[in-house]
Amino acid sequence: MTLNRAQSTVRRVGIHPALFAVFLVIAAVVGSLTTHNLPFGSKALTYSYGTATVTGEEGSGVVTIEEGNILLPADIPWMDRGGRAISGGRPECLKGNGDEQVSGVRVEAGYLWVRLRDGKGSYPMVGWLRCL
Repeated sequence: MTLNRAQSTVRRVGIHPALFAVFLVIAAVVGSLTTHNLPFGSKALTYSYGTATVTGEEGSGVVTIEEGNILLPADIPWMDRGGRAISGGRPECLKGNGDEQVSGVRVEAGYLWVRLRDGKGSYPMVGWLRCL
């Protein structure tokens, strides 16, 4: 026995395109908010040009860019003027003699915003540096 179109028990159920668009927008917003607020995983760095200032032997300091100052930790991955990648330590362009302050060195800094544990604040911190 064969069924023709008139005898078929299968019915097509359609969804209005506007309703589909609303569902799609809601899914995109929920996905974006979830991804942005996840506390784990890697984050892309923001890159900017500026000048670095380092104080003392410890090697920490700040990078000043147009938007303000960024914390510069003492031990970060960096690239020297020759393009060689170094996995940590203090960049050659920021080394002085002993406790001497080094300032005004042109650099490219990759940084990200670090949120405080309580969620009530954040600050920018350099995660990668290139001597120019």
